[in-house]
Amino acid sequence: MPSKRSDDPDHIDNAPEAHLAALGARFLAALEARANRQVDAALEGFAAVLAAEPRLAEPRIELGAIYLDMNRFEEAEAHAREAIRILENGGQWTEDVPENVLLGMAWALLGASLQAQAQSDEVVFGEDPARFKELVAQAAMAFARAAELDPTDIASGARSAELGEEGDDEGGQEM
Repeated sequence: MPSKRSDDPDHIDNAPEAHLAALGARFLAALEARANRQVDAALEGFAAVLAAEPRLAEPRIELGAIYLDMNRFEEAEAHAREAIRILENGGQWTEDVPENVLLGMAWALLGASLQAQAQSDEVVFGEDPARFKELVAQAAMAFARAAELDPTDIASGARSAELGEEGDDEGGQEM
């Protein structure tokens, strides 16, 4: 909310809105860099937005998706979980995407990062078979939540069903 300066009762300070507008331009530039496959520029842009305002979910979703593409699954998971936490507490920044769709995107990213971890060599050939089952169950639940939030997200619904079938023999774990 704008605040009045004490030396001029008619002047309204729009600094907070200007700050977000500048971040919006930087966010859009990072999106464009990502679309143009300029990964380093996109990473730098999203990181700069978060350095200025760490309570934004949207750059976290974008960073998580890039990290997923780079096979940096744990970092993707961390950004997805933080984006979910922010969004579930009413921290949506953009008005261009409906709230349920944006939250669904974050849950789908979480599901994808967990599924990728489950399929990684270190988990598949690791010494803890329970870790695979846990990741598959959590991924299935994340995809189910994404599909519940955004019924048009058919891919998440299908991935949840597919992973749920894998997990039927193995039992589910709570996230």
